[in-house]
Amino acid sequence: MDNSQLLALVPDRTQEAIEKVLMSWGIDVLSGIEEVSIDLWRPYKSLVEKLMPNAEVVADRFHVVHQVQEELYRGRKQAKKEVNKMNYSEK
Repeated sequence: MDNSQLLALVPDRTQEAIEKVLMSWGIDVLSGIEEVSIDLWRPYKSLVEKLMPNAEVVADRFHVVHQVQEELYRGRKQAKKEVNKMNYSEK
């Protein structure tokens, strides 16, 4: 994460494909990884926990911001519905 470099591209999003690429790095490399930034999809997180026992899992910035924006959008939409409902009932 310090140098923001892409380490690998995996041809498929399956756990098996990801595990195969990660295992090709070797157990010594995997056990030396201290931080992993992922989108917290449960299969990704479980792979990290399984293959990188010393790694701290960190939610990646893109997905955190995306979730916050989604929640704000839902809240704004709900608030607008309630205001429209109140305005309609006043007529």
